[in-house]
Amino acid sequence: MPHYPIPPLSPEALAACQARIAQMQDKTATLQRIDPVLLDLSLREPVVGIPLGHTVTNKYELLDLARQVGFTDILLGTFDVSLPKVPQVDDVFVQQLNAAGADLTGCFAFATIGSFDAQGNFQPDISMQKLVDYRIPNTIVDIDVANDAVPPTPQARQAFIDALVASIQWMAQNMRGDHGGAPRIYINYQDMPDAFYQDWQWVATIAAVLAQQPVAAAAFEDGRGTSFPFQIGTMAAVVRANLRPDQRLLVHMHVGCGMENANLIEALLNGADGVWAGFAREAATIGHAPSSELFANLARIGNPNIARRYRLDRLVPIVQAMTRINTLQAEPDDFPVIGSNAYRTMLSVFEQTGANWMDLPAAAIGATPGWRVTPVASDIPVIRGRLIECGVTEPVSDATLVQMRTLMREDMIAGLRICYDDPPQLISLYQRALAATPGCDTVEVTVQAS
Repeated sequence: MPHYPIPPLSPEALAACQARIAQMQDKTATLQRIDPVLLDLSLREPVVGIPLGHTVTNKYELLDLARQVGFTDILLGTFDVSLPKVPQVDDVFVQQLNAAGADLTGCFAFATIGSFDAQGNFQPDISMQKLVDYRIPNTIVDIDVANDAVPPTPQARQAFIDALVASIQWMAQNMRGDHGGAPRIYINYQDMPDAFYQDWQWVATIAAVLAQQPVAAAAFEDGRGTSFPFQIGTMAAVVRANLRPDQRLLVHMHVGCGMENANLIEALLNGADGVWAGFAREAATIGHAPSSELFANLARIGNPNIARRYRLDRLVPIVQAMTRINTLQAEPDDFPVIGSNAYRTMLSVFEQTGANWMDLPAAAIGATPGWRVTPVASDIPVIRGRLIECGVTEPVSDATLVQMRTLMREDMIAGLRICYDDPPQLISLYQRALAATPGCDTVEVTVQAS
């Protein structure tokens, strides 16, 4: 048999490949080391996008679940809203916590900045006043800085900076932080992508101002979810370059163009320290990159800090419980990480057992592995496993399983579309295969829904 000569890699190609591999290894090490800063928004983020809203009872349920995860920094409510004088569930919830003497250590609420009146006197926004009235020890403050919010003139920008600094100083002086200390003040670029594309130096200047103030962290979000990872990474790097070393940078990514989790990772690789997000996927737009999926992705790359600080082993049941509170429905089957099909293997080569690099076994996050049958792809191990789930207890021969695959192909050629993953349909197919397999007798099977 003739042999085709295997060419050596050229020195230039080898050097280029080695450089890229080194970059990949550096990024891997960064994600393995990171101990992310997390502000949990499970009590507020879902309500922005779900049609049902939350009741006060829902808030208590979600607070308990967030604490079960291990979150210590938790957002209780958002007070920079339209109709600010009309009470909302967040107000009633926090008022009840205060009335009960609840320990609010680690708790946050959203606010926005105040303004100066015609006489030059500073007026705190009503959301700022609520932080004090409700004994909220820490805050994340929304700012809009794009041209439609702050016209790109020296006068308008100076006025904005003056209001921003005055607001920070007012909160530092009037809020009582955790255990009576200074409040943690986070400043969030609510319209980051728009502002950044218009004038990145203005975005950087604001970060430089924050570096001179008693601000614990900067934050930003991609509100419409329309940015690519390389863009988010650049935004993170620009803000990071202008903050003090002791200040943190947190990010938040909505679903829009399918980049949300990749954008989180890219931000972490470019100077972000963590995220502010809910634990479940429900959020504004059509969802967001939740901290649960970040946890899973960091765990799969070998980060030990998530399992050390949080109940990684209960990730799936807690997220599913949150989703049921938020929507009164189970999570969609095909949700990443927590959907029922995320760990129901439809082709054995896809199974995540932990034997391969970047696998995350189901047990590591409290998920239950399983099988699902698709007529085109499912192979013998999958069909055998699904039969067991559906109540087949006797040994099933490979010949019978091959016959089942054959019959599925024949059915499709005949124009039949059957959901063989459905237990009654799978057992019917199994009985047909037994009848068509030489030397096999049909058996009675009690179908188990699964």
